[in-house]
Amino acid sequence: MTRLQPGGLLRRLLLFILLFSLCFTVLASSVQLYFEYRREMRDIDARMALIRAGYLASLERSLWDLNQEQLNVQLRGLVDFSDVALVRLNSTDFTLQQGDPAPQGPLRVERFPLDYQPPSGPLRHLGELEVSIDLGAVHRRLFATGLTSLLWMSVFLCGLALALSGLFYRLVTRHLQVMADFARRIGAGQWHEPLRLNKRRSPHTDEIDSVALALDDMRRAILSDIERRESDRLALQDKRDELQKQVERRTASLMRAKDDAEAANLAKSRFLATMSHELRTPLNGILGMAELLRGAGLAAEDRKRLEALYKAGEGLLGILNEVLYFARLEEGESHPEAVGFSLRQLCDEVLTLLEPRALANHSVVRCRIDPQLAAYQHGAEQYLRQVLSNLLANAIKFTEGGEILVAVEVVRQASASQHLRLSVTDNGIGICEAMQPKIFGRFVQASESVARRYGGTGLGLAISKHLVEQMGGQIGVRSREGEGSCFWFELALETTQAPQAAVNVVTGAARLHILVVEDVALNREVVRGLLERDGHTVWLAEDAEQGLQLCEQRRFDLLLLDVHLPGSSGVELCRQVRASDSPNRTTRILALTASVQPGLVRTYLEAGMQGVLGKPLKLASLRQALAGQGQEQHPATSNWLDHELLDTHRTLLGEQKLQGLLGGLRDALAQHRQPLLEAVEVGDCTEVAHLAHRLAGSSDSMGLCGLAATLRRLEESALARDTPGVRAMAGLLGEHLQRAENSLAELLAS
Repeated sequence: MTRLQPGGLLRRLLLFILLFSLCFTVLASSVQLYFEYRREMRDIDARMALIRAGYLASLERSLWDLNQEQLNVQLRGLVDFSDVALVRLNSTDFTLQQGDPAPQGPLRVERFPLDYQPPSGPLRHLGELEVSIDLGAVHRRLFATGLTSLLWMSVFLCGLALALSGLFYRLVTRHLQVMADFARRIGAGQWHEPLRLNKRRSPHTDEIDSVALALDDMRRAILSDIERRESDRLALQDKRDELQKQVERRTASLMRAKDDAEAANLAKSRFLATMSHELRTPLNGILGMAELLRGAGLAAEDRKRLEALYKAGEGLLGILNEVLYFARLEEGESHPEAVGFSLRQLCDEVLTLLEPRALANHSVVRCRIDPQLAAYQHGAEQYLRQVLSNLLANAIKFTEGGEILVAVEVVRQASASQHLRLSVTDNGIGICEAMQPKIFGRFVQASESVARRYGGTGLGLAISKHLVEQMGGQIGVRSREGEGSCFWFELALETTQAPQAAVNVVTGAARLHILVVEDVALNREVVRGLLERDGHTVWLAEDAEQGLQLCEQRRFDLLLLDVHLPGSSGVELCRQVRASDSPNRTTRILALTASVQPGLVRTYLEAGMQGVLGKPLKLASLRQALAGQGQEQHPATSNWLDHELLDTHRTLLGEQKLQGLLGGLRDALAQHRQPLLEAVEVGDCTEVAHLAHRLAGSSDSMGLCGLAATLRRLEESALARDTPGVRAMAGLLGEHLQRAENSLAELLAS
């Protein structure tokens, strides 16, 4: 039995056929009714023509004779015509009518004038004949005819639709159902049963047979693919086992590499600390002796050379400070500190320092400065000195028996600044065109032959490019191989007034009794010379034991302790002095060291020192420290903010770098505040320990000791998996984080 499923193809086909049949039947019936209506109207017109031709003359004769009886007979004859409902004769003498006096339904009225021509005399108008046709009868006949036609055609078309549906079911639908069941079996994993259609085999295949064959081919392909995948799976299983063993071996190798990398990183940190101390110690002697010679009576030329030597030492110190600064900070970028200086004097000092190299290379160095150049500028003098020195040193190195020109040109001038172009031009070996775009890269030199002949690391130009970009400028080169090179850079510098000369002696400063504990003889002489120049009395000690003996013998106004001493360190010496009953128990103690990393500075302050003087020791920083001898001091470590540590950072790093570090801490607190509070609220000890440890170290390094203490207590509770204790600190943590943000805002605004 044929089933008409909802939404099935057979049902939709049947509904389509029935709908089409209905529409066709209605259309056909309408056409038929139209033609029947036209025929009826033609019949009515024919009857009216018959009345006009056959009846009007006799009616006119009878009306002329006034024969009413004959007229009634004639009118009844007209009423006998089909569909004539009423006949009325209107004349001046009488009115006659036959038929239904009040016919129903729509009527068609035809009017015929009645005129008579007597044998003698003119044509006479006698009246009018009205014939009313009943159109309702016509409509009823048309309705009956159309209904009958519609019924017969509907019966015929419905039968045809059922026959077509049955045929479609036999030929298509039932086979589609079999194919659908086959597809569902394929989806369920039954691939071994082939597709069989319930139909007679024929030598000619139709579309259903083609689809059935394609589905069965798909089944065989799927079965073949499954067998192939199973074999591949077994092969991959073997390969996976082998790869797992390789991963285990490589993991072990990576763990060893990780341990080696951590050891190398530790060695790097130790190397940087050692480099800091070992480089700063001789620099302390160089700059210290140069500072002492500044006060000696030297000739003008010797004084000029001494000043160039001192500036070169300061340049080397600046480079060292930048290297160590980048090495000890995890994030943030250094920025040049702007100072007042004379570009003319800077160029003169650089040329004075490097001119002996040029003379040794049989070359001449000239300088040309634009007369429009301002007398004094304000900018990154140390960066500018380093770039100009690098470019001039390179020009001298690669020019033998030639000429080198250092030019300063004013490109544009504003009210408070000048856009300058500085260039170093030589007629040396030059650079090939292919290497010019790469010459400012790290570890890049013009060629291997140049590297072998002239040496060098290939870092000078890369450093110069970095420094120029830090100053907001740009650098470039023009060169032709064998003819020379022109390295140039452009930047804008503010113009300023002449900077005030530094005061050699602090006015009104007290003469102090100072003990210096330093193991390097050169450094001891430098410090003593600088202090005695200002009128202070100095005692010297070579090691901690000798320094401790002097502290027990008399009282000093100030102790300057080198951290790295033979035997006991300066930190241990400070602890011993603070713990003893010597007269110097409360004496002010400053660390005199080249190791100025923030973590180490914290150790110095915890040992009882009040500050740090970084090596190489400068007279200005020494006088600043001595001038603060009688000033009101912040407590070494208050309950919330360590002002001593901040002052030390400000002295060693500079105000600009300190502001950058404080801003970085503020951003870190703002970034991690909400995740930390959420982790505390839900009791996620792992995340709390991670974030608290990270923020505690940063806060401690920047003097936020109160917040650091709270974070460390929170970290300890998290590591102990004390979830209730972690949650209990949520309120206190929020208050301290807010207080820390307020403190940082005040420090950044000051």
